[in-house]
Amino acid sequence: MLSPISHASDALEIGLPIPVTGPYAVDGKVMEQGARLAIETLNANGGVLGQQVSARIFDIGDLTPDKLQAAATELVERRKVAALINGYGGMGPDIPAFCPHAQPYLNNNATSAVVKMAERQGCNNIFMAADVDQNYGKQVFSQIQNMGYNFANKRVAVLYGPYDWEVGFTSGMREAAEADGWKVTLNEEVPYGTSQWAGTLNKLRMSKPDLVVLDMLDPSSVATFLDQLRKNPLKGSVVFAGYSLSTPALGTLVAQGGLDGVLGMTLSAQQPNEAGAAFSQAWQKAYGEQPPLSIGAQVYDEVMVWADAVTRAGSASDYTAVKRELQASKYAGVTGTLVFNEQRFIRSSDDTQPAQLLQAQAGKVVPLMIGSKKVSEFVKPKWLD
Repeated sequence: MLSPISHASDALEIGLPIPVTGPYAVDGKVMEQGARLAIETLNANGGVLGQQVSARIFDIGDLTPDKLQAAATELVERRKVAALINGYGGMGPDIPAFCPHAQPYLNNNATSAVVKMAERQGCNNIFMAADVDQNYGKQVFSQIQNMGYNFANKRVAVLYGPYDWEVGFTSGMREAAEADGWKVTLNEEVPYGTSQWAGTLNKLRMSKPDLVVLDMLDPSSVATFLDQLRKNPLKGSVVFAGYSLSTPALGTLVAQGGLDGVLGMTLSAQQPNEAGAAFSQAWQKAYGEQPPLSIGAQVYDEVMVWADAVTRAGSASDYTAVKRELQASKYAGVTGTLVFNEQRFIRSSDDTQPAQLLQAQAGKVVPLMIGSKKVSEFVKPKWLD
């Protein structure tokens, strides 16, 4: 295991406002692991500008505005950290909390609402190391179309949670489907904490979709849906479980083979190249397991691109210079190349950070498509016959 994040008095300290407790704690743990690994890597190579790097974690729990404002008070105003970094920080409440401060805030919120909010508030410190929700929805639908399966009837049913990401992502999928001549047979918002899915499953059986899309950042709800579906499968329907399939929260179900055949996605993850292999090896050594395909590599890259910008700026405390260098970044990371556009987010593409289409196969989650590139074969689940 890695040693605790250093808190040396003379170290460059970054702030990690992450969900240590609450419904997003599974992702929060992976965010912390990604940041720890990046800091260990930096410090093992001399730190940043000759200084060691440390981090201060602040638990933002259920991502409510009061938690984000408390994080800003503690990390920025009291501890005066050099930067704020997380996977996601509320996808909205984090912007008014962190925008008024000079330090850069790197996140993976991935929503168009955050981009618009940052523009309205005149923020110049918000760097979203991801594309926006609707673009991901369109990209992933294209990946599903090109993964090697023929959808005979072009009928899709869409279920989604109440968060901006879920609404925007599934909106992008619906828009892409309808543009390609698909019929949306069901379009329904589902509340977090849903555990009884009989009524929804009956609607799905009546609508007879070729593709079922479920996207919720509440993995417990997704797990109960998939478990109940597994016991009585939808004949002829490919099932897409969204981002949740990439997280450790569904790891037990996946490892038992119970989700074999189910599709999912991740916004960005370690790629199958030399840099990705080195990252995976370091993660295995540090934590005794392979990294998930969720958000660990992304947070690792966010720490590293910040360190690279600080090095080029020549100072961690000259925030204007650091932000200028972040804006000019073309950083080759383990998830791809981080290049921020004029609105300070990253357009997902084969040349930047491509989204990955995933499938559970033989007790593991494997990438099928990375951007437009097919990297594994789609395995037809038994219930499709």
